[in-house]
Amino acid sequence: MKITYTLSDEEKTLLENEFKNIKSNPYFEHEIFKSEIQGLISSNKIPNGLIEICNNINKERILQGIHVHVLSNCVIDRNLPDLNLDDPVNDKYLSKKTFYAECFMELIAQLQNTPIFAYESRNNGDYYTDLVAFNKYKGKKTGFTDGDLVYHSDRTYHPVRADYVSLLGLKVAEKELIYTNYIDVKELKKYLDEETISLLSQEIFITEVDDRSKEMNLAWENSICHAIFINENEIRYQDTFTHPQDPNNINAIKALIKLKDAMSKSKKIRHQIKEGELLIFGNQTGIHNREWIDVNNLEDGRKRWLLKTYSFSDISKITKYSKWTRNNNLLIIIDKE
Repeated sequence: MKITYTLSDEEKTLLENEFKNIKSNPYFEHEIFKSEIQGLISSNKIPNGLIEICNNINKERILQGIHVHVLSNCVIDRNLPDLNLDDPVNDKYLSKKTFYAECFMELIAQLQNTPIFAYESRNNGDYYTDLVAFNKYKGKKTGFTDGDLVYHSDRTYHPVRADYVSLLGLKVAEKELIYTNYIDVKELKKYLDEETISLLSQEIFITEVDDRSKEMNLAWENSICHAIFINENEIRYQDTFTHPQDPNNINAIKALIKLKDAMSKSKKIRHQIKEGELLIFGNQTGIHNREWIDVNNLEDGRKRWLLKTYSFSDISKITKYSKWTRNNNLLIIIDKE
């Protein structure tokens, strides 16, 4: 897709120089880290062009319903380790010594007023997580494996889901063609009749829990009953995971088949995330997938490293989901009330 904004080398250098002075660790001193980034904004040390484009992105979301944007020439760490894919989470704590990428992602979230949140059971409750191919999840039903991913909204089975997902390219072998594709819910509805839309808007579906979340909670098999189309133009769906709660509900099954047909017909927004590119897309305004189109070196494909964040669309969501939090931190989400 077309790049929304490319930081100039001057803007990038300015930010690198400011981030160099951030001394806190975003994984173990997160509140201090957030405050330090807020301090850069309050001190007017952020390039005006970046502030303006973040404001424009917010306007496009509200006024035009555009929910996919790409920034390029973003700030990332210059010297990145090769993560041990047997245990990439803990290996990152030990081997990643700088946090320029985390600074940039936190800055963008604050400029857009879209607070980043974390799941307590995911990566030790980290706010900035690594989208890499864990060795132990190879062949499993989770996004933390290699190969293709079905169309989905992240954590469909969970009562608290991100409004926006951000993916920042840290290590990417660009010759290996791996794409992220997005279908807007408004596009899907163009190919569905009113009766089908009505059926898909009923709370008669459930979604299976993926393998990684089951690892943390063995008894958690499915979501509660939910609709696929929610609110005006939002969706809660994971292909092959979302089913009618009643397997004998023929009308619901037919509606799902029509939805799959609509997915095939709908216009897709496609993007190959490159190093230093930040892809931000709506997690509930559409569904996305990962497609390994042409990967000749499987190991290079598996070493692809994206830094990922989840965020709410505005500050009001923090209190809305407060019953799924604890320890007085409204931005760490638990799996059960």
